[in-house]
Amino acid sequence: MTAPTIIGVFAIVFFQVVDTYFIGLLGTTELAAISFTFPVTFTITSFTIGLGVGTSVLLAQVIGQGDSSTAKRITTDSLLLSLILVILMAVFGIASLEPLFRLLGATDSTLPFIRQYMYIWYPSVALLVIPMVGNSAIRATGDTKWPSILMLGSGLINAVVDPLLIFGIGPFPELGVQGAAISSAIAWFAGLLGAIYLLRV
Repeated sequence: MTAPTIIGVFAIVFFQVVDTYFIGLLGTTELAAISFTFPVTFTITSFTIGLGVGTSVLLAQVIGQGDSSTAKRITTDSLLLSLILVILMAVFGIASLEPLFRLLGATDSTLPFIRQYMYIWYPSVALLVIPMVGNSAIRATGDTKWPSILMLGSGLINAVVDPLLIFGIGPFPELGVQGAAISSAIAWFAGLLGAIYLLRV
């Protein structure tokens, strides 16, 4: 089960790499602003990975015992707990945005771009926790293929939508740094729908 988990982590890193590449094309100030967000975004995404691992361990035990009703309850409770915790972290993040990033070294020139990105990223991270923890629950059943496909698919959606919203290609508006955060939210939402479908099946 290690290889599919590595693929899932790679997909998360792929989001950051794609965002960094396209935002870097906007300018050095925008790129510097996004670099300040990495410690925060990586901490929260790592937190969701940890919640997913815990869920997977608990589920594997009860599934091995053949207790399907407890498995369903653990899955539901884990998803709700993870969602509540991430929402609380997002609320705290929004409330402490300026002092936190000042502490990390952000300047007056980078803070506006950090606000543009994080004011969208924080609320939309709730869309990430469900597929992350949900995929871990699916892995606990022995299905390692579909969770990996979902995460990679989300990464590809982000890679396609990113330039469209950042640079305003075709009919899409030019949103700059905000476009990167919105494209991530769209990709996470697609992953959420896929995870919910697999969990119901």
